[in-house]
Amino acid sequence: MRLSGSLILKAALGASLALNLVFAALLFWPDTPRPRGVRNLQARMERVLSGEDRDRFRAVMEANRPTYEAAQQAMRQARPLVPRAIGAEPFSEEALRAAMATNRERWQAFSEAFEGSLAQATAAISPEGRRKLLADMPENH
Repeated sequence: MRLSGSLILKAALGASLALNLVFAALLFWPDTPRPRGVRNLQARMERVLSGEDRDRFRAVMEANRPTYEAAQQAMRQARPLVPRAIGAEPFSEEALRAAMATNRERWQAFSEAFEGSLAQATAAISPEGRRKLLADMPENH
């Protein structure tokens, strides 16, 4: 059986349409909501808190924002160092190790600053507020 050109074209167009629909679904279909970035994580945490706890939590986070945002910016500025070291000619293992160490140090500095702020903010809210945060954690769903 010989396939005609128009039949092959129709099959290819149909397959292309189906594939595009799958890709569109992957891009636009809401997945389980996960916070992206520190502001979204903070907003998600605040969402479950009552008014007074939310205000206390937010006040602590906002007071610490300059510290952890500066650390986050330093971390982002270090990101290109590893690809730059990998692509350098002549290649230097020492330069790559130094770039990775810088990235690791800056990630740790940001993590410590942000986690410190979260710990302070959580300490500022009521036991009921902490129970609400705990109940909303993904591991508890």
